[in-house]
Amino acid sequence: MLYSDDEYKLFAEELEGSSMGTVWSAMRADNFGKEELSYKEKCDYFFELMERLLLEGKIKLASRGKYLEGSIDEQISLYRENFPKNQEEMEEDAFDGFWFLTEKCPGGIVWIHDNGYEDWT
Repeated sequence: MLYSDDEYKLFAEELEGSSMGTVWSAMRADNFGKEELSYKEKCDYFFELMERLLLEGKIKLASRGKYLEGSIDEQISLYRENFPKNQEEMEEDAFDGFWFLTEKCPGGIVWIHDNGYEDWT
């Protein structure tokens, strides 16, 4: 695991309600006590966080008003298969994280709050 339990809790709390692009932007070297992160490392941190949030029921993944189907592993695999292979593809000639706003992205985050409220981002 890349995250300690304390790190995971901090990220989960601080990013609650955020869009997938905002979650991606939090995958910065300084947030992990490092001088730099490779694109692969950034992806690894991102996917581990997404998987833990899904496993704990804090988020669901959805597109066009419908939750994605399949197991958590299948949903993460869908993202990994479609995910940009490098930083340039992620930026789409615009800005870091722009890919999340394109049709290439399988969907976004729905935050599931303790009271049952669903926060669609």
